[in-house]
Amino acid sequence: MSRPERVLQGTPTNPMNRTVAPGTTLPAVPSHPAPGYGRNLLWAGLLLLVAGMCVLPAGPSFNPGRPFQYLLAISIYLPALVIGFARPARWLEFARRPLMPALLALFGWALLSLAWSNARRPADEFLRLLSVLLFLFAVVQGLGNDLRRQRGLLLSGAAVLAATAVAAMVQFALHSSNDDRLIGFGVMANANLIGAAMGAGILWLWPWRFETTGQRLLKWLAMALMATCLLLTYSRSAWIALFTAVFVLLAVRRSERAWQRLVLLLAVALGVAIAAYPELTERGLSFRPQIFEYAIGLIAQHPWLGWGLGASFTIPVEAGTGMFQVHTHNLFTQVAVELGLPGLLLWLAIWLGLGWRAWHFRQEPIGRVILGLWLFASVMVQFDLPHLIDSPRPGWLILWLPLALSLLLPSVVTKRSSAS
Repeated sequence: MSRPERVLQGTPTNPMNRTVAPGTTLPAVPSHPAPGYGRNLLWAGLLLLVAGMCVLPAGPSFNPGRPFQYLLAISIYLPALVIGFARPARWLEFARRPLMPALLALFGWALLSLAWSNARRPADEFLRLLSVLLFLFAVVQGLGNDLRRQRGLLLSGAAVLAATAVAAMVQFALHSSNDDRLIGFGVMANANLIGAAMGAGILWLWPWRFETTGQRLLKWLAMALMATCLLLTYSRSAWIALFTAVFVLLAVRRSERAWQRLVLLLAVALGVAIAAYPELTERGLSFRPQIFEYAIGLIAQHPWLGWGLGASFTIPVEAGTGMFQVHTHNLFTQVAVELGLPGLLLWLAIWLGLGWRAWHFRQEPIGRVILGLWLFASVMVQFDLPHLIDSPRPGWLILWLPLALSLLLPSVVTKRSSAS
């Protein structure tokens, strides 16, 4: 795919109707697209997923509460199943999209691992796996190759997150938490979780260009609100992740304005690091080295099969204190503990493949959204958000959403063939 025509100023039209410059590659049109009302329902459901994360009450451990789960079942899962089984060929077409064969292999291995997992509720683990698969299918069917729908969902989701940032900052000003770190609501009532969501929202907005000064001001205002909210979380992993993503996105543009913004970014980052140095160093390394060492030991106990999807285990973080963790604080070691080396290798192949595809489509706004989210997640999951196959939480916005968006793009081979 090549960049939309400059005269459009980043405002998309339907890819089926617009004039395409020579060498441009558009996503393959689905052979069996969902009916219009089905696409609209899924689009609304995807937006409700973001809104539900922001406002609906959560259960234990920041998992989605029942109202949120029921809402997603009605607006995403059930419609996706109906659309899929109404024409089974849609499932086959979905399975043939780039990266899907490897994803299906990972899902199959995870499902098989339930046979030896000590998970307290294996049925819940199966439902989490199914919800991720239906989410990917819903994005493909609900957005398709329509750039207007893709852009509209990302901008609407970012607007919801910006409004949430305002509410969270007001709450923080009136009732600060015990550790003086901003938290959100529902499944985002944790500094790292809302930090991940705010980083995602900024990157959803970043690549898009707008025609009018008012629209551009709104874009920068929304990003400033989310950036301030992220800053107040004091989530070091989210800070470093966002800096890395924006740095690379600016560097790949290679324009004079991009280089000016790059210098500004470095100056701001240096200023924030100096101002927040006492608070950042006070927490030390938060036992991450000890947790990593113990996680390697867990992997060594069951290197090939893993402990199984959703396996229950504890990691003592300081001997004699009774402090422990129930996850590894690192996505890759968590995958290795649960799914063994086969699961880790499959996930690495998928994640590196996603980064490769994002790089090849970096000249497209959607490609830059995917690249930004991929960079952000690649850094943040080294320290936080360790669960891959999980209930709908902010981790979905930086892990499964970029994978879902990549399914809307053609294969790199197709892109090269069209360009030649």
